[in-house]
Amino acid sequence: MKRCLIIAAVLLLAFAAMAEKTNLTLESALLLAVRDAQFGRVLDFGPGNENHPVRPAAPVAHTPNVDVAVIQFDADGHFVAAADVLLSRDYPDGQLVLLGKNSGASLVRFRRWDIDRWNGGTFSEEGKQLSRKGWTNDPPLTDADDIVPGRTNAPYQFMASYPASLFKLMVAFHVMRMVDAGKVTLDTEYTYRTNLTNGEPRRIRNWLEPMITVSDNHSTYALLKFFHDRDEIDPLNKEFHDLGLCTLQINKTRPTDGYGWQPGQIHMTAFDTARLLWIIDGGPGEFWRGANGQPVTEKLLSDSSRAFLKKLLSDQGFNEALTTANFPGAPNVQPGIPSRVATRWINPLNGCVNVDSINYGVDIRAANEQAEVNFAHKTGLTFNYGSDAGIVTSLPGKPFRHYIIAFLGNLGYRYTDEVFAARTNYPAFDPVSPISYTQRIPALGKAMDDAIIKLSAPLK
Repeated sequence: MKRCLIIAAVLLLAFAAMAEKTNLTLESALLLAVRDAQFGRVLDFGPGNENHPVRPAAPVAHTPNVDVAVIQFDADGHFVAAADVLLSRDYPDGQLVLLGKNSGASLVRFRRWDIDRWNGGTFSEEGKQLSRKGWTNDPPLTDADDIVPGRTNAPYQFMASYPASLFKLMVAFHVMRMVDAGKVTLDTEYTYRTNLTNGEPRRIRNWLEPMITVSDNHSTYALLKFFHDRDEIDPLNKEFHDLGLCTLQINKTRPTDGYGWQPGQIHMTAFDTARLLWIIDGGPGEFWRGANGQPVTEKLLSDSSRAFLKKLLSDQGFNEALTTANFPGAPNVQPGIPSRVATRWINPLNGCVNVDSINYGVDIRAANEQAEVNFAHKTGLTFNYGSDAGIVTSLPGKPFRHYIIAFLGNLGYRYTDEVFAARTNYPAFDPVSPISYTQRIPALGKAMDDAIIKLSAPLK
């Protein structure tokens, strides 16, 4: 009898856990997906040399800083739900953020990224510690560390990691706002000229296209200098503030050449990034109200500008973070969002994806035929940081879903998974099928895609 009671108790607990999982909301799904990804178990090659590891990878010292947001829509493009989860050493189990329709994630006191605080100090290229610095003290954080002033009493605090090349999304958006305002056209010629160059003329569209599709830095320098030449940096930041997207900022880039992209100066957070993508995606009605009470709607972009941006994002070459569509089935690669790869990147002779001289080494033709969604997105990657954000829409005949997902974290190519612990070169540098992100990121993408299929079933 006692044994039967124990078995019954175990079964009840199991059924209770199943019931908790089946009582699905977007918030519960996102929190569960972030927890199940177990980002605190990634391995870290350590601070120091960005070209070759100086020691084997070890368990990460602290839970990484990860910010993930999702916005869900119905079949007519109406808002359904939104969720945002923070993960850090302060919130190792994940923290759901209560979102305001107009105020966004205003309950979070977002802090400027400080790599020395994350690392615990400064390090030489050989990985030797040169100085020490505390996470929130030694020295203590101050108001000067705030990305958005006036949130001293916010219940949550989070150091927002550098967005890496995801910030190019802000650049592209502002260019199209200039186009819609009649300040330029996509065929306006701009010559990028610095003290070190004789000048390179291109049409605006030909600066934009490589900046988004292959994350070309040279094109980004040119467009940032273009903004400086036209006195558009301050209007860019002011518009994001006025739209209520006040954590989207580009600060202290150099007017002379567009360089100077620094962590702690260029900011993005997941929910504000997702809302920016909502404007790009479009949809019916009022999305939210901006800082001055003005309605934010799809009218912020013309139909032609919206179509142009969405085409660029759909032509993204780097499908290797939330989606791994560039190399499905490759060794040590986890499936992510089941997205389609633009045919322009697929070698017609062998079916392998080749992007900016990177060979992903897998014939994807069959997998691409079976893709379920279009993922119009932009990625970001450096030694210390990794990000991916975009618009997911189901392809004809596939299970319905329409959502936006934004992932930002301090999980660049210095971080890896257990299988690569003993490597003497970073997996991101492999000549074929380079793995640049921990595969916990695509696992999160797939978990959320699976959850949103279930959540969207009644919305078709």
